[in-house]
Formats: sequence, structure tokens, C-alpha cells
Amino acid sequence: MEYFFTYSDDIPDGCGFKLYGAAHVAYIVMIVIAAVILLTAKRYNKERFLRFLGDFLLFLIIIRIVIVTMIGKMSLYELPLHLCSIAGILCFLHARFKTKWLGQVIYTLCLPGALFALIFPNWTEYPAMNFITIQAFLFHGGIVIYALLSLKEGEIIPDFSGILYSVIFLAGITVPIYLFDRSFDVNFLFVMWPSPDSPLEWMAGYMGNPGYLAGYALLVIFVICVMNFLYYLVHGIWAGYRNNRSNRI
Repeated sequence: MEYFFTYSDDIPDGCGFKLYGAAHVAYIVMIVIAAVILLTAKRYNKERFLRFLGDFLLFLIIIRIVIVTMIGKMSLYELPLHLCSIAGILCFLHARFKTKWLGQVIYTLCLPGALFALIFPNWTEYPAMNFITIQAFLFHGGIVIYALLSLKEGEIIPDFSGILYSVIFLAGITVPIYLFDRSFDVNFLFVMWPSPDSPLEWMAGYMGNPGYLAGYALLVIFVICVMNFLYYLVHGIWAGYRNNRSNRI
């Protein structure tokens, strides 16, 4: 707890949690347990909970900015312009307006992006018991749970139009964010340099920088297509299982 409210540039080297170490695995296990409980529970208002979760994600963005400001470490990097920060705002909006294109973007972009962040966290310089570590795991886990619960409740119904929605949305935010990154030497969306210890860093090792951006774009389009394919595959298997079960009864 010594560095609970300490920002990364004041934390000594070697104090952060290890990638796939005990703390990392423990956080992911807790997220999985919470997801299973919420997805299988029957005695609560799921629509109301989705609204609460959307509010909670927005609260996590705000409370991080407030705490970072209070400890005197607010910077451009803390602006909510990362993809997952944008995802939290989209979940907040979707919980209220149920817009189809928001649902498609959340499923095809935000869900895999949050999963990617949980598997390859870029906040490992922080100790396991640091407010940013806790906020980051809660936030990304919340996005995953929101997307999965929305899928289960039919609030998000993916279709291949989601590819178009997601590509247009991503193109629409990437250009201004890239210009912002170049102007202020920051790295929102990882378009200036790849996230450490991630597949983007592996791509940069082979394709160079900015060459890795071509691989990055292809990877995003591939993920969007795979997410839609997975939905139809799982949905088809589940529908077949339910039909077989009903026929036996």
C-alpha cells in the first residue's frame, strides 16, 4: 500500500506487477468470476444493472482524472482518448439510447479491445495495489461484462453491418487523434508507437515504425470480421442445442 496513490514516474523500478504473474492472474480470475455470476444470475433487473454499469464506467473515468489531478500528475496522457476510455463512454451512451451502431462498435471493437488490454496490460509499472491498477482492471473488466451481458439480453445483436459501422467509427476517430498525437507527442490509439509487450510491438519488430500501422489496420479489420463470425457460430450452436432440447422434452 506504500505506493497506492503514487503515479508511475514516482514509483521505483521493479515495484510493478508482473505480466501473467500472480497479481495479474488474480485480477483476471476475479473478473471471470464476476462475469459468470452476473451472466448466470436470474434475480435482478439486468436492464437497470446495465445502466448502472454504464454509469460506473463513466465514474471510473472521472474518478481517475480527479485523483490524478489531486496528486498533481494530470497530463495530456490522462485525457479519455484511449480506445478503452472511449469504449467506456460508448457503453454509458448505449445503456441509455440502445443505438444499433453503438452496440455494433461495442461488440466488434470495444469488447476485443478490452480483452486485449486485460491480457496485455500496459500499466504493469504500477504495483498490484495501486489505484490506477485497480481502476484499470475494474474499467476494462466492466467493459467486457457490459458487452457480454448486453449480448445475452439482446441489447446488442451483431450482424455484418457491424463491420461497416466499426470501420467508419474507427476511421472517424483515428485521423483527429493521430493529428493530436503528432502535435503533442502522445500515443492515443497506439498510432505513434506500439504498446510494449503486445502483438503491435511484435509487428513493429518485423515491419518497423510506421510500417506496423499497416499490420495494425489489417489486424483490426480481421478482429472485427472474426467477432461477427464468432457470434453467428456460437449463436447457431446455441440455437441448435435449444431446439434439440425442446424436441426431447
